[in-house]
Amino acid sequence: MVFVYFNLQLKKMKKKINVAIIGKNFGYKVIYKIIKKIKSFNLIAFCFRSKPSSDLNKKIVIYKNWRKLLKNKKINAIIITSPPETHFKIINEAIKRNIHIFCEKPVTRSLFQIAQICNLIKNKDIKHFVNFEFPKIKAFKFFKDKILKKIKINKVIINWSMKIPQQKRSNWKNIHNKGGGIFYNYICHSLYYMENLFGKLKIEKFIKDSKKKPSNLRVEFNKINKNFKIILNFKLLATNSKKRPIHRIKIISNKGVFYLESKTESLKDEFILKKSKNILFKPKENIKDFRLKPTLVNLKNFERSIIKNRLSNPNFFDAKRVHYLINEINS
Repeated sequence: MVFVYFNLQLKKMKKKINVAIIGKNFGYKVIYKIIKKIKSFNLIAFCFRSKPSSDLNKKIVIYKNWRKLLKNKKINAIIITSPPETHFKIINEAIKRNIHIFCEKPVTRSLFQIAQICNLIKNKDIKHFVNFEFPKIKAFKFFKDKILKKIKINKVIINWSMKIPQQKRSNWKNIHNKGGGIFYNYICHSLYYMENLFGKLKIEKFIKDSKKKPSNLRVEFNKINKNFKIILNFKLLATNSKKRPIHRIKIISNKGVFYLESKTESLKDEFILKKSKNILFKPKENIKDFRLKPTLVNLKNFERSIIKNRLSNPNFFDAKRVHYLINEINS
């Protein structure tokens, strides 16, 4: 009986998982470039409204309507890279059809919507995964695995500044209620990686511009059950600003000061880990897009969760926690 069971499991693992991508921008620039590296994934469909790129595999069926795509009974899993305002309806339909779901952050455009989705999916045998990338960046992993457990943290200060992109942006990316703006484009990443590194946080103070669309903000957190503070400073710089953008996480500890930092001027900029001025970790390879490797790791974890029938992190419940924190900051 044991031998029969093992053979059944082996056959199940060797079976290809038919996957579809919904959304072209990130879907094509990142997901399509790396999905062929996922052994069990078989990309059979793509959904976007614009003209197909010439290098797309001709075997892939192109849809202009995601509802028609989801009616394809061969599809086992979808990867959603369309704008957040489309997520709620797509995920609801996928849940009805028992399709596994990998989704770009922030997953929907509100705490209300993600809470509804979590209620719908909690008792379903559907694997769901959210592409929060930062904890899978090599410098972050090195710090968490090799350093974090050996130090006592006194304070964390995050300074993150970005230049406003010069290229034309999709309209939703600048609008909070559509799942864009600085909270859903940027701050959601920090909220997730802070709790991933340091545990659950409590918001103590929030200061922002008096404008309806803040370009500068400061959030102060207390670490629950620990006696240290985390301060997040975020700033959007004008395109012509002489200030150089940076994403720096300063960890002040009993064993010195550590920095996780990256320039944020292009997709080539990767994080390094320093102690004072000494570099402890720096990626060896130069890449064109820092998003490729952490997204590949997340897709492999999504694949593993389907094969092993086990929910992995980050998932929709983690996304709900991020939405909750954003909601608390803005309340």
